[in-house]
Amino acid sequence: MPGTPDHPVTVSWVLFGFKGRIGRKSFWLAALLMILVQAVVIAQVVSIPEDSPAFILWGFVILGIWIASAWAAFALAVKRLHDIGLPGLLAVALLVPAISIIAFLLLAFLPGSAETNEHGPPPFARR
Repeated sequence: MPGTPDHPVTVSWVLFGFKGRIGRKSFWLAALLMILVQAVVIAQVVSIPEDSPAFILWGFVILGIWIASAWAAFALAVKRLHDIGLPGLLAVALLVPAISIIAFLLLAFLPGSAETNEHGPPPFARR
């Protein structure tokens, strides 16, 4: 059926998939979820004494969360770029510290194209 995405719209797709498009609201919600998860883990780590064996375990948890967050940030950026009508390869700009904050703000505030493009229909199109 035209106008329907060719992938399931799930939380795992939003955070880790690279196909399709997402809107600004989904981008913001996913970014806030990643920040919340990281804040909870960091709050847990700072409450553990440094000489505790749990401190090392939580260090590995932080590393895993960082890797998952980096993947999710890249996937979100690719899908937002698809929504705007730009190639997903531009998401590499998030790796450049001087450009990353500007790129994030552009992705967060630029509206997507209202028409279906090569990456699929607009997310949550109004009927």
